[in-house]
Amino acid sequence: MLIQIKKAKKYFGFTLIESIITIGLIVAIAGSFAGFVVYIMNARSSVQSMQEVDGNLRFALDVVSRKIRNANGVNIGMSVFDSDPGMLSLSMPTPSADPTIFQLDQDNGILVMREGSSQPVSLTTNEVQLSRLIFSLLSGVGRRENISITLDGKNSSEDDSYVSFTHSIRTSVSVRQ
Repeated sequence: MLIQIKKAKKYFGFTLIESIITIGLIVAIAGSFAGFVVYIMNARSSVQSMQEVDGNLRFALDVVSRKIRNANGVNIGMSVFDSDPGMLSLSMPTPSADPTIFQLDQDNGILVMREGSSQPVSLTTNEVQLSRLIFSLLSGVGRRENISITLDGKNSSEDDSYVSFTHSIRTSVSVRQ
């Protein structure tokens, strides 16, 4: 009896179906990773925008509050109350800083402070626009002035709606003198 043994041929590599499935899986994984990276980058931009607006508003409110507390009083005739944009004029104890005026450089612009005859100083950056600035006189005339301050700010780059952010902050401050 004669037995023939045939050797099986061994093929190396992938079939067309295996190649298509492998490429499909790689594309799906790479696509989801790219989507995740884009999401993280947009979230980062959004957080930076929020921090920029919030930091600007808090700094501006801190400066205005400190000046109100240190003022001798409010120049009621020179101030614009209960309208947007408002203006606040303070009578200061030092002649070089009298009067100190807070106002926007333009409507929906940058908050500026002018002390005496000096040049205006910006309290907010170009990246933030104040969309509302309102000063309100809460106390009666002849009494220690109490001023309410309302600031609404938004990031000035509205090109990307994903990072668009608006924040409102409000407080009241009394003159200590």
